[in-house]
Amino acid sequence: MKATQAGFSMPEVLVASFILIWVILSSLQLTSSSILGMGKSKRRGLVDAAIASQIEKLRSDAFSYLCIQGCADAELTKNLQFDLITLKPLCSSNGLGQGLLSALPATDTPSSFTVSTVPPINVQATYTADGNKLHISYSAPDLALVVNTTLVPHAQGWCP
Repeated sequence: MKATQAGFSMPEVLVASFILIWVILSSLQLTSSSILGMGKSKRRGLVDAAIASQIEKLRSDAFSYLCIQGCADAELTKNLQFDLITLKPLCSSNGLGQGLLSALPATDTPSSFTVSTVPPINVQATYTADGNKLHISYSAPDLALVVNTTLVPHAQGWCP
């Protein structure tokens, strides 16, 4: 009787090895893409949070613009009062937006700011007065992100 030998031939081993290497490389590429995507998503989230923080400062400024009573935390039980002497001409000239923009502290209206990520992301800001509104645009070109918002000073409700 002839002895039989069990096993794989060389071509079978080479084909199986090639398929295994291809599957491993494909999964490594997918893992790499996922890691890069998660990093970009994290950076975008940090930039979104920084922009939201800037907008909240400006909303607070817009609320308290020309307010002389009832706007501070310690005055919440008092009625709101606004500086009507300054407010009336701005209302009649439709210039509350420009008045607000002029009154904003420079620290709340930077033309750009950097978000500490790896790599750091620069955010450009533009402020445009339009009648009684203030249009604000933030853009982060590195992330193809643009955020626009419009603020109306709370004092507009007291325009005659």
